[in-house]
Amino acid sequence: MSTGMVLSERIVLGTMLRGDDPGFTTDTLGLLTPAAFTVPAHRTVFTAIARTADTGAVDLSTVMVTLDAADSLTAVGGFNELSAAVQESFTSTAPTDHVARIADRAAVEARRRALQQAAVALDDGQDLDTNRAFLMDALASTSTTAQLLPSISDQVYEYFALLDQRLHGEVPAGLRTGWSRFDEITLGLQPGSLVTVAGRAGTGKTVVMMDWARQACRDDNGVLFIPLEMSAQQMIERAISAEACVELNKLREPGCLDDDQWDRISGAISAISQWPLYIDTHASSVSDIRRTATAAKAALAESGRELRLIVVDYLQLMKADSGGRGAITRAEEIGRFTRGLKLLARELELVVVVGSQFNRSAADPNKLPRLDELKESGSIEEDSDIVLALHRPHAIDGQIGMATADEITGLILKNRHGAAQAQFERSWHGHLASTDEPMRRN
Repeated sequence: MSTGMVLSERIVLGTMLRGDDPGFTTDTLGLLTPAAFTVPAHRTVFTAIARTADTGAVDLSTVMVTLDAADSLTAVGGFNELSAAVQESFTSTAPTDHVARIADRAAVEARRRALQQAAVALDDGQDLDTNRAFLMDALASTSTTAQLLPSISDQVYEYFALLDQRLHGEVPAGLRTGWSRFDEITLGLQPGSLVTVAGRAGTGKTVVMMDWARQACRDDNGVLFIPLEMSAQQMIERAISAEACVELNKLREPGCLDDDQWDRISGAISAISQWPLYIDTHASSVSDIRRTATAAKAALAESGRELRLIVVDYLQLMKADSGGRGAITRAEEIGRFTRGLKLLARELELVVVVGSQFNRSAADPNKLPRLDELKESGSIEEDSDIVLALHRPHAIDGQIGMATADEITGLILKNRHGAAQAQFERSWHGHLASTDEPMRRN
């Protein structure tokens, strides 16, 4: 049997055993039968999943109960084998492709058997007309892959419906960042988008992405934040500082806080503790992030909320799923990260925002950064729907006279669905871990 086919079967079974996508399980049970699987243990597990689905929710624990009741749990490898399939499922960004592959192989086998039976019948003296209907039925059926091909008429109709929604002002708003000029240009961050926030070292990428995450939480949208160089406590401290408008250094020396500041801190802590926010300091690879995002999505759904934003801070600190690059270059590895995050955004229908550095050669406070200065990979530019560059001259050279410490410039270097090269200003409040609308000058 094909190793690739066995892997496809494990990915399909593992995806259903995760229990986080009931729609996938229902569709798969409608497309496949136990006979479609090449491994006997896989057929047993699929049968158990189908039986479990008849009585309730499908996940690893409920299917194990079904297998145990049928005295089949040990035969399929027990918990270790089933949980390994679940882990393997996270390596695939498109499990439906594996479903189609299994179904197509089963269909080919069915046609081969039909042809063999017809040949035997002819050898036994039956005439061609006797077998014609049987053969035509076997050969006329289309593959599962062909059945999954999109219909242009359906796609045009969907676009017309979208156009009608736009006409009547019914298009759902994109995710707000709280940066009024940026939101105006982009019409909000759209689901399925990969957005890169790029800056030179120390220009404030984390603060900017925290700005956006705080706005999403205040709008009651679920957020998963992956800080790759800070602890959860450090992130929370910055959120409290920003929300309470209390300087970070005072939070680190609380003895100097007055009553008003304590009241604001208490209010911020109370509000933040209710946010639909998850901070995961352990995820560092695309598959790690996928697992955490899937769990967060399921947890938020229980409270009627949606996971709408994932923030990764930052790209150059991510690790390969295998734990090493092997023979590939660093640029190729970064390309795998950006493609994986883009696929994750599309698959989960949310926005992924990732921080990225510029090359050291770009550290010139007298000029604005460019797309070709993104560090280590051109794939960042290729895969991103939006690239927002941050320019804060004072962070590069504190003695420079062209800008003050409270200024930060945002420059949209790429905007796949709108205007690019737009430039706007924000007020920088590093001591409060936040930015704000610019001060109006008379």
